[in-house]
Amino acid sequence: VSRFLLFQLVLNLGFGGVVAGGLSLIGIPYAFVWGAVAALLRYVPFLGGWIAATFPLLASLVMSDWTPFFLTALFFIAIESLQGYLVEPVVFGRSIGVSGPGQFIAALFWTCLWGPVGLILSTPLTACLCVLGRHVPALHFISALLGDEPVLEESTAFYQRLLAEDSVEAGALAEHFLKDHGV
Repeated sequence: VSRFLLFQLVLNLGFGGVVAGGLSLIGIPYAFVWGAVAALLRYVPFLGGWIAATFPLLASLVMSDWTPFFLTALFFIAIESLQGYLVEPVVFGRSIGVSGPGQFIAALFWTCLWGPVGLILSTPLTACLCVLGRHVPALHFISALLGDEPVLEESTAFYQRLLAEDSVEAGALAEHFLKDHGV
């Protein structure tokens, strides 16, 4: 969890710096303030970056033409997509031990349970539950459902594929094992 929080801090500060720099190049007033707001709002999963975009978009509406508004909108679409679909999955992919679909389902669950506070706390809570599931045998099902580690060992998965008469997948598993371990 501490590694997740450190990575989250670094990514959010980087996001705020990129926002501040991009908005200052576009010519939006108070660009560094909007960058700091974006860095803070980025802690809200899935929605924080888009909420942060509303403030500079409103600030660009008071300018003389529509160009800064459209440039700001395109800028936020680009950086939020890049951050959400490329940077975060690469950085967080193995650092917290929760699969992407598991994190999405957990975010929905915690949001339904506690509202916006649950959305903000969903990733650390789910990571803690996965760690707890790895170390407490009675809770292993949690890490099996939400975690990113394979549930079956390689030999068991190979045997299961053979029993299912899926020779293509069994062959792929055997080739993968041979690459890592040799004959």
